[in-house]
Parts: sequence; structure tokens; C-alpha cells
Amino acid sequence: GGASALQLNVRRPAQSVHRLRGGAPVAAQPGVAIVVDAEIVPDRVDEFIKVIEADAKGSRGEPGCLRFDVLRASDTRFFFYEAYVDAAAVDTHKAQPHFKLWSDFKASGGCTSVSVKAVPLGEWGFQ
Repeated sequence: GGASALQLNVRRPAQSVHRLRGGAPVAAQPGVAIVVDAEIVPDRVDEFIKVIEADAKGSRGEPGCLRFDVLRASDTRFFFYEAYVDAAAVDTHKAQPHFKLWSDFKASGGCTSVSVKAVPLGEWGFQ
């Protein structure tokens, strides 16, 4: 008889693609954490809360945003903790209409002080 072809059904192990909030795949580039310390003009706190709520909720829907937390330290002092998959995701964030609300609020004199620090996300420190 004739030679029969041997068919092998080789399956590669499934490669796990880790996905982040919003569906973004984990990037090879280091992520970026941003910590903002904002002191708000006392009679503008209610306005600020509406602005930062819109910014936080909008940011959390961005594919490259891992986290956006707002913490209230006092009546007028707030901290934001933001984490993004990479620097390009930060640039995308800054181009969004919800970020413009925050930028416009700052530009209008709504803050008495704002400090922004950006640092790379560590391999083990961010979970």
C-alpha cells in the first residue's frame, strides 16, 4: 500500500493576554502613576467636586487608565491617584473633554495650590 499522511493536531499553549480596566492589554512599556495634591478655594469646593467626579468617571472609561482615585484629606484638600498603562495613555487622557473640565477649573483660579508628581509604576508595587 501507499504511505498514509500523518496529521498532527498540535496545539500551542494559549498565550494569556492580560487585560486592564477598559480592555487595554498590558503594555511592555512601564506604566505611569500620577499623584496630584490640590488645595481648592473654599467657596468653590462644591463646583470642584462636580468637576473632579466627571473627570474621574470619564477617566476610568479610558482604555489606558488603570485607576483614578480621589481622596479628600480635609474640607479643601484633595489627592488624586491615577495610574495609566504608559505615557501615551496619559497624553490621551489629557486630550479628553473630562480632563478639560479640570484644566479649566484650575485656569479659572479654583485652586490655591496644585502639586503633580508622575512616577513609573513598579513591577511589584502596583497590583
